[in-house]
Amino acid sequence: MTIILILGVFAGLYMLWLVFSLAIYALPFWAGVTTAFFMHNHSQGLVASILGGFAVAILVLAGGQVLFSTVRSPLARLGLALLYAVPAGIAGYHAVYGIGVMAIGAGAIVTILSWIGAFVVAAAAWRRLTTLDVATSPAESTRAPSVTTSI
Repeated sequence: MTIILILGVFAGLYMLWLVFSLAIYALPFWAGVTTAFFMHNHSQGLVASILGGFAVAILVLAGGQVLFSTVRSPLARLGLALLYAVPAGIAGYHAVYGIGVMAIGAGAIVTILSWIGAFVVAAAAWRRLTTLDVATSPAESTRAPSVTTSI
């Protein structure tokens, strides 16, 4: 019985770690699944629907990362970061709520913990998106370093 409880705790912690690690992929996952279902409902084959969903998910993820690293307007960057953080927060809310209901049952404390989890997961997605912005502008990377000498 003790082993089962310990393994249950580790399984719950592992699920929470997965939520934090995969938070940035909530929007691309949603876009890919939606596209796959849309294609399948419009008489496309199963393989074509799955490949179309993968293509859209990759396009949304790569496009968002490229846009975030190239756009320098703070307002546009805020909009892009919110576009990725809000779905991650929604996914985080539901993940924490599901784990909480399994652990302690439905109630106000689970709802409060779920909202806290939503904000934490959204912040994790925000942080991961902003840390992907490591590329410098092309003018800064090709410019020779300045050498100053004092005489």
